[in-house]
Amino acid sequence: MPARKIRHIILPFLLLLFFTACSHKDDTGTALKTIPTDLNIDDSLRQRVAQYIERKPMDSLLAFYLYDITAEKPVYEYRKDALMPPASCLKLLTGIALLHRLGCTYKFNTQLCIHGPVSNGHLKGDLIIYSGYDPLLTSYELQPLFKAINEKGIKNIDGKVILDLGVNEYPQHEEHWIPGDLKRRKFGFFYQGQARIEQEIKYLIRSQGTVFKDEQLCWAKLPKGSKRIALQQTPIEEVVQLMWKNSANEKSESMLYPLGRYSGRTDSLRTAGLTYLQQFIKKELCRTDSCAVLHDGCGMCIHNRLSPSLIVDLLRYAHQHRDIFEIVQRTFPKGGIDGTLIHRLNKPRTKGKIIAKTGTLTRENGISSLSGYFKDRQGHVVCFAIMNNHIPIADAQLYQDKLCAEFFAKP
Repeated sequence: MPARKIRHIILPFLLLLFFTACSHKDDTGTALKTIPTDLNIDDSLRQRVAQYIERKPMDSLLAFYLYDITAEKPVYEYRKDALMPPASCLKLLTGIALLHRLGCTYKFNTQLCIHGPVSNGHLKGDLIIYSGYDPLLTSYELQPLFKAINEKGIKNIDGKVILDLGVNEYPQHEEHWIPGDLKRRKFGFFYQGQARIEQEIKYLIRSQGTVFKDEQLCWAKLPKGSKRIALQQTPIEEVVQLMWKNSANEKSESMLYPLGRYSGRTDSLRTAGLTYLQQFIKKELCRTDSCAVLHDGCGMCIHNRLSPSLIVDLLRYAHQHRDIFEIVQRTFPKGGIDGTLIHRLNKPRTKGKIIAKTGTLTRENGISSLSGYFKDRQGHVVCFAIMNNHIPIADAQLYQDKLCAEFFAKP
């Protein structure tokens, strides 16, 4: 075969290999897309934003990044790689990593099972409560599940009452949180600690008129061959909505535990969950630089650090995964309409045009962030990350809202 023909065959193949190595595979791949398109950014958008930032210098630390996802090109940047406390915008990392790892259709399952036959009101075997880290269930909401015991006619348990709940540790205060940051009562039932769980489980079973002794209760694995008699499910989207639209700290912190389950560590699920988030940044976002310092999964620690460029990469990653982005569109607060943005971005110029995650901490003279999406006049999807530190919260939010107004031309 002539050398020219060989080159014509090999060169496209090598180019394909190169671009495959440097890009995100559609909805199932791993690397973040970095290939610019031949589309142009909205230069008037860039000019408006630049003029606003230059005209309104901040008496605080400001970092900002504006990126056109459709064109795959940056629009404007100001200290985009600065590491700053993100406050609750850290929940973006926890939530997107969670949806990637467990899947957007995942459901947290809580099951009631038996291992052995039921005869004349006696369960000649074990009753098992099996759960998978559901952060929303309370003991009150578990009551319908336990009605299955009565429906099965179980009046006595001859074997064991087995608890296989996944979590054998319950959330503790991160070392830099202040008293009251973590409200244990707001955590789901399965994150309340061993003593509380055992007490409530005993009550739930006995409330059905079923007899067993305290010493029959134990923590163990679900026996093979067990039969499910009741099931309760919570879709993962319900959890993520509370994390993002309502910025629920306890729900976000809880999600370190199911993430930690897949890391291979056995000493601490919470620590393993933080390790998983670091791995997600490296493997899924292809970031090997020092772009994150993580102390918790919810953003309450003032020693957390993210950069606007990393947050933008998270937003780009979510957009490139259709199933994740559909959840983002449903669960991000909408400016001037709902969630933590119900009273912000509510002027005609911005209302309903921006979806974004907020972040607020009143410590260290004020920490505020805002990150999300909008469409420019060309119909391009554009994402942004604004981070303010050392400023009164009200001033930071006013600055952010006015900056967001510059995303759209005056009518």
